Amino acid sequence: MKKYFQFNGTINGTTFLLRSLFSIVLSIPLFIVMIAFAAIVGFELLDTAGIDISEIQETGTFDQTELEEKIEEKFKDNPEELVSLVKNAFTPFWIIVIILTIIPVIWFGLATYYKRVSALFYENRLNVFFGLLIFEITSDIVIFKFDNWLDTVFMIGSILVFLFMLIKDSGIQPEDHEG
Repeated sequence: MKKYFQFNGTINGTTFLLRSLFSIVLSIPLFIVMIAFAAIVGFELLDTAGIDISEIQETGTFDQTELEEKIEEKFKDNPEELVSLVKNAFTPFWIIVIILTIIPVIWFGLATYYKRVSALFYENRLNVFFGLLIFEITSDIVIFKFDNWLDTVFMIGSILVFLFMLIKDSGIQPEDHEG
């Protein structure tokens, strides 16, 4: 198990694809934690707005418009209260749990990319790996910060890099990969 998270060895394209898919499975606990966090914040929001969930469950009726009006009326005069509600939800427990569920996903993903880069560019593996890392971080920043044509360029670039790493033959025999 330890070898899957280490930054040494090489992997072939098939293993790269399988490890990339497994990182999605590895992120399921993070999704569950985020859904639980959103539910708790939602319940706090409804409670602060004076909406009783048990009443909605007993009657079996739910009016979305009425719910939106109550929430808007509650926070219309003091929107800082809504921000404060969300900020107060970030307790040390939630911060630690989110960090503990995201670290294995990031570490496994980075180890996967490093092993594939090592197979393709053994001599310059560190330079290529850090270049790839900088490209992906820049891509994420641009996509989240700006809403323009660069989103498409970086998205296509990321897909092309992934496909290159997936398809390119490393010249190493499949049984000689150590990762």
